[in-house]
Amino acid sequence: MPTNAEKLELAIRDTATRETQLPKTLPSWMLGLGIIPEDTVTNAQRIGTKDQTYKTDVIIHFQQSPPLKISAKLSNAGYYGNWYGHKRLVKEFGIEIFQSITDQTTKWANQWVNNSRVNLFVGVSISFGERTGDTFIDFLDIFNSTEDLKKVIAGSGKGEGVANCLYISSDAPQSLNDLFDKLEPINQTVLERKAQEIKIVFRPVNPITEGSNRGKNAYTRFQPAKPLPSKQEVKSIEQLRQLGRFIEVEPNSINHNHILDDLRDNYNLIIPRKQ
Repeated sequence: MPTNAEKLELAIRDTATRETQLPKTLPSWMLGLGIIPEDTVTNAQRIGTKDQTYKTDVIIHFQQSPPLKISAKLSNAGYYGNWYGHKRLVKEFGIEIFQSITDQTTKWANQWVNNSRVNLFVGVSISFGERTGDTFIDFLDIFNSTEDLKKVIAGSGKGEGVANCLYISSDAPQSLNDLFDKLEPINQTVLERKAQEIKIVFRPVNPITEGSNRGKNAYTRFQPAKPLPSKQEVKSIEQLRQLGRFIEVEPNSINHNHILDDLRDNYNLIIPRKQ
């Protein structure tokens, strides 16, 4: 059964294929993209699943105009970049940004491990999105400009996977006019607003309760002070924090399973894993 997000994308696609003639009057930002009033829609496709780096969810092709490449999100969907891996982050933002993120993630983890509400974790992954609480830092604490944020929201490079507009609503469009009313451009004004909303989100993974997320790249890892004299099972954060601290990582795609393997094989520290 399709998710609500998939239903929204399909509704956008279907709206664009039901009405093939564009209105006489278009928003100025669409004119700026080169969209021609009264042009004809030739096809619309849902493409967001083609590649994990794609930010375009629905692409609308026209007879004469360049395509509209829509990033669609439900009103309550807070993530713009989910589970960023090392290789992708370095490719899109550079090694210095990676080093800043592993440094800040490590500082955060060494504080978070002492929080009374924390669950067991041996690494922390990251995402980009809206967040409240204590598990984030501001995007511009690490990144230099909204141009970096544009890569998170719209995608990096060129091509059909790089979005040029946003559809943020839980309501499916009822017509082409309704669709265009709900769209907004990915321009400087929108990026400056989003820079206040989007955070670098820290996502500690509990190996006892989480399975697939253990395969996500970690931006900090737990490092024991020394190997234990014999095998010891650790099931709580209280036990873990007595044995060492979190340290920065290299951009080598280390994930939570790798960390658990290393703790078991080289430090005699055994943490149960969800099967």
